Amino acid sequence: MGAGELQIAAKLACIGVASEDAKIGNRLNHSRIAAATGLTRKEVRNLANLIRSGKIVVGRAVSKQRTARVLHGWRTDPEYLDRRGNPARLLIKGPSLTFHTLVRRYGGDVTPMSVLNELVRSGAVSLIGAGRVSVRKSTPRVRGFGSDVVIDITSRLRDLGTTLVNNVEYSENPIFVGFCEIPNLSVDEAALFQDTFSERAAVLVDGVDRWRTSQVRIRSKAAAGGLQESRVGLGVYLIGSQSAKPKPAGPRASTQRVRGTRARR
Repeated sequence: MGAGELQIAAKLACIGVASEDAKIGNRLNHSRIAAATGLTRKEVRNLANLIRSGKIVVGRAVSKQRTARVLHGWRTDPEYLDRRGNPARLLIKGPSLTFHTLVRRYGGDVTPMSVLNELVRSGAVSLIGAGRVSVRKSTPRVRGFGSDVVIDITSRLRDLGTTLVNNVEYSENPIFVGFCEIPNLSVDEAALFQDTFSERAAVLVDGVDRWRTSQVRIRSKAAAGGLQESRVGLGVYLIGSQSAKPKPAGPRASTQRVRGTRARR
């Protein structure tokens, strides 16, 4: 994710919070949201439309990650496709169309070798010998630029930010937030940590649904007296780097989404 996508996610999170107290009937008061967030009314109007449509679009190409722009050009520009319509294998440099010319066309003011090194590091492309490079069939970084990713990050930023701000404004009644990290682990120790706590985190998140089920009977009895609707939740995320690749955890852990620590009430 490039800085542009992350910036949009942060703006959407701010608008989402400000919208709770800036409604005129069923309509949003864009001026009030702009005053509360520091955004312009035009930005608020455009981003509010994106929230309703569920389609997040980065208008300027420069906002996207340079590597993503290069890969997109490689996959869509007819000059860089083979006869089957797939990204062609390119010479890194030389005459005619090469990886260097591709980067100059789509990467902006970055050097071709820096883009190549990042693409190789992320597993998006492969060096195939004879000074050539090819696009791998799939890579998480290419698949990760959908609007659903930005929307999900927006939601997580909003929840975590709401909790942190609550604890500043209402320090006498804080919502639990806890972080703990261990520096200077070996790669094997880090992988073991990820494996162990992925399972524990999944069990903890599973407990939310079990707790909710246990409250159904109590809620049905109290419904007659009327209830004030409140939203609460629990989120957990593990801190780590790509150098520490954990072994696949059990079925329970593999089906859970591990998220940032968050709670809201």
